[in-house]
Amino acid sequence: LLFIHNELWSFCAGMALHLFAASCIDVTLNLYWMEHVRRQDFGRVEPVRMFFLAFSWSLGPFLGVYLRNTIDPTAPFLVGTLVIILLGGFFLYRSLSESPAITRKRAPITNPFHYLPRFFSQPRLTLVYLLSGMRAGWWNMYFIYVPIFCVTAGLGEAMGGALVSIAVSFVMMTPLMRGTLQRYGIRRVLWVGYAGAGSVTIFIGAFIGMPDLAVVLILAAALFAMLTDSVGNTLFYRAVRSWERSAMATVFMSYRPISALAFPGVYSGVLAIFPLPAVFILTGAGMLATSLMTRFIPARMR
Repeated sequence: LLFIHNELWSFCAGMALHLFAASCIDVTLNLYWMEHVRRQDFGRVEPVRMFFLAFSWSLGPFLGVYLRNTIDPTAPFLVGTLVIILLGGFFLYRSLSESPAITRKRAPITNPFHYLPRFFSQPRLTLVYLLSGMRAGWWNMYFIYVPIFCVTAGLGEAMGGALVSIAVSFVMMTPLMRGTLQRYGIRRVLWVGYAGAGSVTIFIGAFIGMPDLAVVLILAAALFAMLTDSVGNTLFYRAVRSWERSAMATVFMSYRPISALAFPGVYSGVLAIFPLPAVFILTGAGMLATSLMTRFIPARMR
């Protein structure tokens, strides 16, 4: 509702509340998910959750632009408000409350900063955080700099939007990966995803002067990145202890806003010295380095 006023103060206040509310909802939904899905079923049902996430990512921007242009500039914000109210009503209907599955067995930690050393003192949680952070950073790079490349290369804004939409549609294919995950295991699938996306992203930077080839490489990189999304948050669900879910989920879900802030900041520094291909090469190298971390994932994990 603050966005409707179209003022700087209301925009800043709205963004602050939006980020806070989104983080709260994200943590709550993940706790709700862990409470209602058996531990051994995470690898099977997580791709389905990723499908619906990708569906909303692809539908939301289009619907927002459509409502703004055809109905009223305030329509997208009113629809968003209605959706949040319906979501809150659904949880009230379900009588969402703290269950034994997420009740702490130890003394609660009153200072949230005490969660950080506890989280990062556990190697598996640290590994999951790094893997998820790099994955989110790669997608941030894709959503920002692929459209910029299309404009600077003369391909047009429409091509940039199309490449983003196609990449999101790849993520909607994650339910098809359930059999692959069961057969080859999470570690192998993630290694292929990170290594493949990293290698192809480096090639994008190397061949950025050939726009047609670069577009093919961009789509190939997105296809490999889809493999990293096919697992979703399964590794975290299995690594966290049941009595620490609430505290550890709060820390874990911070990887998204931190990646959204850290990676563009790094890219701004890189672009101050190097041309656009450096962004793709640097991100590809980061994905390759992350692929080496996948060897620490237990091979038995499905």
